[in-house]
Amino acid sequence: MFHMNGVKLHFTESALRSIARKAISKNTGARGLRSILESVLVDAMYEIPDTRTGDDIIEAVVVDEGAVGGEERGKGAKILYGKGALERYLLAQKNISETTEAPAGEHEAEAELPSIVASM
Repeated sequence: MFHMNGVKLHFTESALRSIARKAISKNTGARGLRSILESVLVDAMYEIPDTRTGDDIIEAVVVDEGAVGGEERGKGAKILYGKGALERYLLAQKNISETTEAPAGEHEAEAELPSIVASM
């Protein structure tokens, strides 16, 4: 749907980790993942099909960790308006991450998500 309307969909690394954590904690499969993604993208899915012009054009939808949330419901995906909005957003996030770098061992601990094997 996003592609048909010329809207870019971007997931941050932290959002993907958050989605994976949610799915693992609920011990869910493909339907559960679909449910998580629908809850994050529902507002954007209703907003995008509207015809817009000028600075009101929706260029991209960004899913970050805040959009997904932890155990609670997230805020939903960010809808970026105007030409070049995604590039401006990514540049701003890069600048923020450069000024507030994470401690060295933080990302390594997150990489060790528990392994769950589904048996049918």
